[in-house]
Amino acid sequence: MIKLKQALLLLALIVLIDPQSVHAEQEFQTEYIVSYKIVPNGEALVTYDITIINRKADVVATKYTLSLKQMNIYGIIGTDNKGVMDVEVINEENITSLNATLNDPAIGENKKNNFQIIFKTKNIANKVGDVWNVNIPQIQNLELTNKYDVTLEVPVNFGPTIFVSPSPLSIKTENNNYVFFFNKNLLLDKGITSSFGEYQTLNYRLRYQLKNDTVLSNIQEIALPPGMKNRQMVQYNDIEPRPYKVRMDKDGNVLAQYKVPAKSVLEVLLTGSARLIGEQINPDFGGKKSDIPGDLIKKYTGDSKYWDVYSVDIQKIAKDLYDDKKNVSQNAQNAYDYVTKTLYYDLNAPSQELVDRRGGLAALKEPGKSACMEYTDLFISIVRAMGIPARELNGYAFNNTEANLPLSINLKGGDFLHAWPEYYDPEFGWIAVDPTWGSTSGMDYFTKLDTNHFAFVTKGLNSEYPLPAGAYRIDENEKLVEIEFSQDEKDYFTDETAYEQAKKFVTGQRPSVFQIIAIIVTAALVLLFLYVVMLKPELIRKVFVRK
Repeated sequence: MIKLKQALLLLALIVLIDPQSVHAEQEFQTEYIVSYKIVPNGEALVTYDITIINRKADVVATKYTLSLKQMNIYGIIGTDNKGVMDVEVINEENITSLNATLNDPAIGENKKNNFQIIFKTKNIANKVGDVWNVNIPQIQNLELTNKYDVTLEVPVNFGPTIFVSPSPLSIKTENNNYVFFFNKNLLLDKGITSSFGEYQTLNYRLRYQLKNDTVLSNIQEIALPPGMKNRQMVQYNDIEPRPYKVRMDKDGNVLAQYKVPAKSVLEVLLTGSARLIGEQINPDFGGKKSDIPGDLIKKYTGDSKYWDVYSVDIQKIAKDLYDDKKNVSQNAQNAYDYVTKTLYYDLNAPSQELVDRRGGLAALKEPGKSACMEYTDLFISIVRAMGIPARELNGYAFNNTEANLPLSINLKGGDFLHAWPEYYDPEFGWIAVDPTWGSTSGMDYFTKLDTNHFAFVTKGLNSEYPLPAGAYRIDENEKLVEIEFSQDEKDYFTDETAYEQAKKFVTGQRPSVFQIIAIIVTAALVLLFLYVVMLKPELIRKVFVRK
């Protein structure tokens, strides 16, 4: 009988972290004390201290399996009260399973098996530019455990804390480390995300290719990366050629206009720098819906091509999710949670030459074919249907090629962009969120947005315009978006807005070759006329006398 129970237990414990059966829950209780200690080079020492408590006298826990997704691990050690345990490592696709065999399994009701599994990994902490990101994935079905305590230690020399989510139970500084403590209740539906450093500084080089196929010259415009309050500062170093005119639209985009001659091509090069600042909110302190300015409700709660605000399905979802007892951010979080749990990211999207944008309503019909645009469109549709202003952001996102932080807008030539939404809370202002990365990583991208999102455009009044940098393209093989982290410690950023900076470059667009020839010919004729008038007046008199 015991052998039969051992076999069942083996199957149950293999899926303990992601259980597919309630068998283990009925026969055992589990407790976890987990420690993540990050060292200065970014390596993490991870310790799982696990206790399995027998709930029945005739069941013996002989094996345990810990499964880890998308994590390369090494230096694996297993120990219990009898010494070193045998730990078998199995790698299948993107999952690493550690199968540990207990040396001396405890027998009897309420008896405890305590053991440790220790390993190292470089997938927890990574440095992006000047910022360290420390992310611990979400644990599935955590509610089946009795206890799950997590301690995260991060070196102080990583820099000041930009944010930690969820908010830890306690924080202290010890032995030159920040020490954060979390418990099961904080981690039931999310992993741990955190960033350290002052801010992220980068340099960009953006090319815009404009083409005029008509027989008349026309005016075309391009969108320059905007500044965003408390989130993004931009510096324009040079725009070549100079724009004919610049304007700011109602969404806050800075648009540079160019006269493109007939049957010609014009390429614009923008170089500059940007500073990305992390932000974090507490939804519990959000504002009241009644305090949202009327002009924002009028502009940003309506229907558009990809935002099916007035459809019956979207209206029903919004009605079911909206709670008039909650504030704006809490209701927006209801929409965010719904989107992240309803849609499934299409892993083939980044490799496709063209990903069709389907809109929020279509995403509901085929949730497994979703990319960042569908996550964004569905969130905006639902939030707008709640009466909360929402907009779309397109731009560049740094993901270190991590599979769980995908980029979906393939612009050819090796350029990949990302889409994410923002909503308006009268207490916080515009708050950017990323339901795509929240869904694929299991991390919190609602209460905070990291310093890895660089916005190129805001789409609010129109779901299709303006186009982001990288989309103004003639040659499909050329890379038009180049971003690199700045190594310059000098601060070149000014207090001028992006629009004020752009206006300084309006010195008149440089003339084309044909315009230059016309100017030369005109000048020659003028000089000839002056020569005749001043030096050969008799020729003028002869002309008039003849007449």
